[in-house]
Amino acid sequence: MMAKVEIFTADCYLCDDVVQQVNDLACSKCEVVVYDLNKTTVTSESEDKAKAYGIQFVPAVAINGKLIDLELLKRKDARLT
Repeated sequence: MMAKVEIFTADCYLCDDVVQQVNDLACSKCEVVVYDLNKTTVTSESEDKAKAYGIQFVPAVAINGKLIDLELLKRKDARLT
């Protein structure tokens, strides 16, 4: 099953780890989008998406429009769909 995965980062090592975890778990049909919320590179699209999800800290991940607990990525049976 295809999933749309949105990752919100701020160009930090913790964020990089989450991006790597998501990419490792993503299927070939999954759409993975990374939004960098770093003040020097933030776009209005990234900012609007983060506000719409109510994101207050990064890294954050949404799958198919719902924020997830990042601890779920660490489970042995973790899947993105």
